[in-house]
Amino acid sequence: MKHFTTLILALLAAGSLTLSAQEIAEQPTAIEALGSPQNVGHALLTPRSDLATYPTREQMMAGTTSGHIVTLGEWQSEAVEAGTRYTTRFKRTYRLDDKEILLRIEGATGAVSVEVNGKEIGYSAEGNGRSEFDLTKALKENNNTIGVVVHRDYAARAIEPAAQSEELTFSRATILTPPRVAVADLTVETKFTKSGDGSLRLGVVMQSFLLNSKVYDIYYEVYSPEGEKVASSNKEITTRMLSRDTVDFFTRIPKAKAWSPSKPNLYRVVVYTKHQNRFKEFTTAFIGFRTVESNDQGEVIFNGDALELKSTPFTYTTKEESAAELQRLKDEGYNLIFTARSQPDELYDLCDQMGMLACCSADITCPDKDAASTPSNKPEWKNTYLWRAESAYHSTKIHPSVVMFSLAHKAQNGICLYESYLAMKAIENEKRPFVYPDAGGEWNTDL
Repeated sequence: MKHFTTLILALLAAGSLTLSAQEIAEQPTAIEALGSPQNVGHALLTPRSDLATYPTREQMMAGTTSGHIVTLGEWQSEAVEAGTRYTTRFKRTYRLDDKEILLRIEGATGAVSVEVNGKEIGYSAEGNGRSEFDLTKALKENNNTIGVVVHRDYAARAIEPAAQSEELTFSRATILTPPRVAVADLTVETKFTKSGDGSLRLGVVMQSFLLNSKVYDIYYEVYSPEGEKVASSNKEITTRMLSRDTVDFFTRIPKAKAWSPSKPNLYRVVVYTKHQNRFKEFTTAFIGFRTVESNDQGEVIFNGDALELKSTPFTYTTKEESAAELQRLKDEGYNLIFTARSQPDELYDLCDQMGMLACCSADITCPDKDAASTPSNKPEWKNTYLWRAESAYHSTKIHPSVVMFSLAHKAQNGICLYESYLAMKAIENEKRPFVYPDAGGEWNTDL
C-alpha cells in the first residue's frame, strides 16, 4: 500500500490525484484504506470554495440553476457490508464531450466511497463536508450507474462522535460540468488605505485538466452594493499540463463601504473566461471589505478597532429556520457563531447577508479521550487533522463573515494540532486568527 503522503504531494502539485494505471491497481479498496487514520482519501480533488459556474452571464446574473450543474436524484438504497450503498443513473451525452465531469457529495454522515458502473474510483474519510471526485474518464457514453457508499466503520469515527448515531446517508450529490480549463477557486484579500479606499487582491485559481497548454483570457468585474461597476480588468494566461495556476488582480475601490455586523455591505465579484474569442464560463461571489486580526492581548481587531465577542454554538437546519435563529441571536446581542463540524455553505451566505460573524471549525471532536490516548497526540493521525483543517479553511475562506477558524472542537492537544496550527498560519492570506479553545495555554491558538 502506498502511504497517503505520496498521494497528498501529487494532489498539491497537480490539483488532483493523477495516478498511473499501475498505481491505481495498487491502491487499497476503501474498506481496507479507511481502517487507517493515515488514509484520508483517494482520487479526491483539492478542497475549494463553493462556486457555481454558468455557461452564460444571463444565467449567472438571474441566479437560476446553472447549466453546468445537475442535481442527482431518484436514489436507490441497499444495505451492504460497509454500510449503505446508494445508486442512481446518469446519462453522458455528446454535449459533455468538451467538459470535465465532477461529482460533489455533501453532508454525508460517514466516510464515503464512489463507484461508477460498479467499479470503485475513490473515497473520502471526511464525508460531512464537501468531497469532489473526477468521473470523466470512468464514465462511458450514454447511461451510467453512479454509486455512493456511506461507510459505517472507519478509523476517523474516533473523532466524529456527533455522527455515530445518525443514519448512513448524505444531504446532496451533484454533477458539475466545467470546461476542461476552469475557474476552480477564488482567493480574496481586502484592506483599507489611509485615505479610506478599499484595496482588493483577487486571486482567480485556474485548473487545467488537459495534457496540453491553452491560452485563456481571464476577466473580472466588481460591483458595489448598489449594483454599480466599480472595477474591471483582464489578463492572459497560458495554462500548463494538469496545472493549477493563480491569476492575481489588484485594484483600489474609492471610498469602499466596509462590511461590518451593523452594516454588512456586500460587493459582487464576477469572473469569466474566454478562449479563442469564445466565452467559456462565468462565476460570481459576494465579498466584503473588512480587516480582521488578533493582537498580543488576545483581542480581535476588526476594521481597526478591538471587538468584544459574544459567541454561541450554531448548527444549520434550513435556510428559513436558520435565518430566523440568527436574527434572534443578533437581537439578543450575540455577534459570533461557532460550529463543531462542517456546515453547508448556505449558513455562511446568511451570515454574510445578516452581519453575523462566524468561526468555522474543522470536523474534529474527541472529548472522551484523555491526554495520553487522544488521537491529537498520535503522529499517525496527522494527515487526517491537516486535511480536515484545510478543508474547513478552503470551503469558507472567501466569506467576509468568517473571521476566524477553529482547529478542532474539544480534542485535547498534541502534535497533530501543533502541525495544523503551523500549516494553517502558512496558507492564510489575510491575518484572521486560528483558535483552539482547548489549547490549555499552549502556543497553538491566537486567542
